[in-house]
Amino acid sequence: MKKFMSVLLALAMVFALVACGNANNENEAPAADASVKLEGTMEELVNKIIELNPVEFMGGTMPVDLTDTSEDGLWAIQYFTGLANADQINDVSVYEPMIGAIPFSMVLVRVNEGEDAQAVAGAMKAGIDQRKWICVEADDLMVAGCGDVVMLIMVGSDTGLTAQAFVDAFQNVCTAQAEGAVVTVY
Repeated sequence: MKKFMSVLLALAMVFALVACGNANNENEAPAADASVKLEGTMEELVNKIIELNPVEFMGGTMPVDLTDTSEDGLWAIQYFTGLANADQINDVSVYEPMIGAIPFSMVLVRVNEGEDAQAVAGAMKAGIDQRKWICVEADDLMVAGCGDVVMLIMVGSDTGLTAQAFVDAFQNVCTAQAEGAVVTVY
């Protein structure tokens, strides 16, 4: 009887471990479909997202010079994308307010062919400074991907904006270009 109970307990533990392992994998974000290639520059895509989800402050879209490897150039890449360098990306555009006291930043990057968009998204999320404006903080941050494009959006909750609204607009831009394209939130 003791052996039977021991075997039964051992099997119960094995099943519990398997179930826990499956539950952890379900929480991981699925990788974006790398076969989706969005057309247009990052600046054009940023502008389409802003058209779909307009902001009430005066803002502007600007590309980031990825060829500038000077100290200032690397600082700009880090400041806007959270990435230490541009080794894995080839096009970046940013939409930010023209007045620095509004916590809002939307960044789109195109990942180099053969690079892992999910890894780039993770590095952006881990490396971005949500208090880069010094006196205000963006407390709503999301990083999402569609094919070879990764979007980082961060806003302050006191702005009346949500990061989710911009991710939804990004999904609409992706779907308009590639039917069935899915935006993955990382």
